[in-house]
Amino acid sequence: MRCVAQHRWTVGVLVVVSLIITPRGGPFAATADPTRRIVLFGAGTSLATQEQLVTALGGQILHELTLINALAVQFSLGNLTTILQSLLSNPTVVGVYDDSIAMQDLETVLTSELNPPPGTWFEWGENHIHVPPVYSNGIRGSGVTVAVLDTGMDFTHPNLAANILGGFNAIAVGPGGSYYDDNGHGTHIAGMIAATPYQGNGLIGTASLADLVAVKVLDATGSGYLSDFINGLQWVHAHGIPAYGIRVLNMSLSFAHGSVPLQKAIDRLSQQGAIMVASAGNCGQAGGGVDEGGGADGGGPATACDLSQPAQNGVLYPAAYAEVMAVAATDILHNVTYYSRYGPQVAVTAPGGAQASVRLLSTVPGGYAWGSGTSQAAAHASGVVALALQCQPSLSFHQVVAQLQATAHFNSSYASNRQGAGLIDAAQLIQVLQPCIQ
Repeated sequence: MRCVAQHRWTVGVLVVVSLIITPRGGPFAATADPTRRIVLFGAGTSLATQEQLVTALGGQILHELTLINALAVQFSLGNLTTILQSLLSNPTVVGVYDDSIAMQDLETVLTSELNPPPGTWFEWGENHIHVPPVYSNGIRGSGVTVAVLDTGMDFTHPNLAANILGGFNAIAVGPGGSYYDDNGHGTHIAGMIAATPYQGNGLIGTASLADLVAVKVLDATGSGYLSDFINGLQWVHAHGIPAYGIRVLNMSLSFAHGSVPLQKAIDRLSQQGAIMVASAGNCGQAGGGVDEGGGADGGGPATACDLSQPAQNGVLYPAAYAEVMAVAATDILHNVTYYSRYGPQVAVTAPGGAQASVRLLSTVPGGYAWGSGTSQAAAHASGVVALALQCQPSLSFHQVVAQLQATAHFNSSYASNRQGAGLIDAAQLIQVLQPCIQ
């Protein structure tokens, strides 16, 4: 196996095209549909009673969110105030909440390479967290399944197809709907977690033998509704865990604010033993942070977090919840990136890259692309969690986080609210979890 040099310009002559990934941030800021609501019902309220109430008020049911005893509903805008008053006066209704927007944490425009670099290689991110020696010892995430809640996956990609068990489109109303990635972000994240070479060529992901399940909760623009995300979590809870053995959930997306429905859904997955990993979020974009930078690639100037405004630059959701591991990003120089959101919720850092230095190469539909952001950091962390679970499958969320933090490298140049316990180290982690090394 050959490891290519750590800089992206050393991988050879390639066919290059432009892949546009339109985020919800900056000039593209998403606006939630004001007619969409999540209606939360009291315990014991039957689904039939829930449906009867909202349809009597003219509501169209978008998702039955039985995981949290709720319905996602679209109402008429003309008499919305009257409808909401009627709902809130009903004794079976606990609350009515905005169906807010989630956004991917990735930069705007990527340069996609249709032909793979020759041979097999680890990107610099895997080298920074010492994945190659673990890989050489046979620890590659075997037997561990990771769900990627994102824009879907390219299940035909030669470096991913063998590892993808299946998936679910949580956006589609009603049964069916493809989980194919029509944006690029989900495939990019999946490659960092578990890409595997095909016919002697391609990227080696952090946990190259881990299985992947695609849960499409974001659309072609890289955005999605809270109810879509909860619908995806609901599918993982009811089908993904029992059918595919999902242990790890990678959530490289963010909501600007927490909410009761989101907290309830996260609680349910936590109770089921899911190990949830999420990006801390990127600073500088409307609604909570999408764009790492863009710069010369067309996304505008990079925006640094304002360290004097912690309330405006804090960790986003779901990463901010205690049941989720929040991951901030480092660059190729081991610095905590200027765009990484911060706060006491940050558990660790992992490679995320930066437009100002070197981004990270990974899979996208039709080829490869460079990207950077806390999305990529979360993907690396999810892959390392899969390595740990191969060694000790019974590890709980809190045990995994504790071991990752105990073996991380703290950078004395940064406060703990910027980096948590520091940069994760796969080799040190696996050493602690011996005797799993072959």
